[in-house]
Amino acid sequence: MAITTCVELKKIARDFLVALEDPNDPSKARTVASADLSVTHESYAASEGLEQFLSGWAKAKQFMPNFRMEVVDMVAEVDASGSGGKVWVFSKVTGGGGGTDRDSIDMMSINGEGKVWKTKDVQRITSKY
Repeated sequence: MAITTCVELKKIARDFLVALEDPNDPSKARTVASADLSVTHESYAASEGLEQFLSGWAKAKQFMPNFRMEVVDMVAEVDASGSGGKVWVFSKVTGGGGGTDRDSIDMMSINGEGKVWKTKDVQRITSKY
């Protein structure tokens, strides 16, 4: 990917999140994430490597069959080099573990090849059911 735009970065971030909706078909996630993906989440141990993350995500989804993530807004910034950048995704999460709904902020780093290589997720509980 030669020159990156904010629109392209947002599309990559959205494609990554959509790819996670079906944990039984990781092929889509593999097209938008790098093999050395690093994932940090406030409630879980960090994942190093795409395959480790996908395996853990598939297990987690078994306990959260009603999990949904609705993207509310995104902000993107292109790296100074013009290739790759960062995307901040604000989402509403429902059907997660612990009987709670949450606000979520995912901070994604996207490399010059257009692959998500790092993501950090922080959440706050908005309601319990």
